[in-house]
Amino acid sequence: MTHSEVNGQRRLLLLVDADTALHPFIQAAFRRAPYASLRYIVCHPVVGGDQLREQLQQHRYHVALISLESVGHPTWPLEENAHRTMQLIREAPPDHQPPAVAMTSVGTLRHRDTVLRLGFAGYLCKPFTLSALFQELATALTLNS
Repeated sequence: MTHSEVNGQRRLLLLVDADTALHPFIQAAFRRAPYASLRYIVCHPVVGGDQLREQLQQHRYHVALISLESVGHPTWPLEENAHRTMQLIREAPPDHQPPAVAMTSVGTLRHRDTVLRLGFAGYLCKPFTLSALFQELATALTLNS
């Protein structure tokens, strides 16, 4: 069994963010993560909701890190983007519905509460620290162990 496997399976993360400059930064950050469950994770980056839907049909992800503005529309209310994201996740086969950590650049405590009530496992407001990223993802992964 390799470091990127748990119980014989690769640990996969689906990264959804239209800002493709963030993709290599996030992927490289995992190699320095303080949690072994993140350090060897395999990251699949995509840019939007259509690709999110496709990837969830094809792969069983252990966790998803999703920019809410990338799934819906940047001008839509945050709650609408969060709701749309959860719809796409729930359309996937039951064993292909990973815990999801939401990312947003317009967050408030009220938004955070709303997003978590919709079923997200975690919440990050951009810009965020790597420590916050690692903590949210590690917590979400424990939901899918």
